[in-house]
Amino acid sequence: MTRTTQALVVGFLGAVLLRLSFGDGYLRYVTGWMKWPLVATGVVLLGLTVWMLLRPASGEHDGEDGDEHDGHDHGHKVPAMTWLAIVPGVIVFVASPPSLGAYLAERRADDPVAAAPDAEILPLPASDGPVDVEVAEFMWRAGVEDGSTIKDRDVRLTGFVSTDENGNWYVTRIAIACCAADASASRVRVEDYDDAPERDSWVAVTGRWVEGTAPGGKSETAIEAASVEPREAPANTYQ
Repeated sequence: MTRTTQALVVGFLGAVLLRLSFGDGYLRYVTGWMKWPLVATGVVLLGLTVWMLLRPASGEHDGEDGDEHDGHDHGHKVPAMTWLAIVPGVIVFVASPPSLGAYLAERRADDPVAAAPDAEILPLPASDGPVDVEVAEFMWRAGVEDGSTIKDRDVRLTGFVSTDENGNWYVTRIAIACCAADASASRVRVEDYDDAPERDSWVAVTGRWVEGTAPGGKSETAIEAASVEPREAPANTYQ
């Protein structure tokens, strides 16, 4: 690989980052606040590409000493393994990997559940209808104060469908702190609704907390479903 080819590889990677950053594609891999660092990195890589292409080759400084100074960059070959740098970009353009979903959630079902925040968990707001609650928040509320903040309250949980080996199904969300590598899953078992939606489809489950169920206990956090409605997956599928 010559220096010119190396520059084009760098430019390709910069273009991939900008393409992801100016759409919603980057949200499959990193959290929302990473957009502008990715844009900056893409711009820097494209600038580096221009500099590498315009920088004089070593042979342009004098015309002596044969091949080393004949105007060609014979002495600055780049290892062929540099081609591997384009593999992630090709995968993004060709395969377009989806966001993390049921596959990961089902395999991390036994991971420790994140503890409730140190701040006081306030009662749900008064409402004539169901209150929208995040899946992880529903689990926190079930695990503190004997679930008093959600007891006898109609709530609506939105997430994708995951399952287990016993035939149960769950409304599930995945949270990331920085990128997909640190992903963790939260899920609530759906009861009294046997007709499980398609795995990985997005749903809104309206119902009430099943008293006595909580994360880390003998039974998983559960919701008694009154209705299940299909939903479109959001642009950002992570919490």
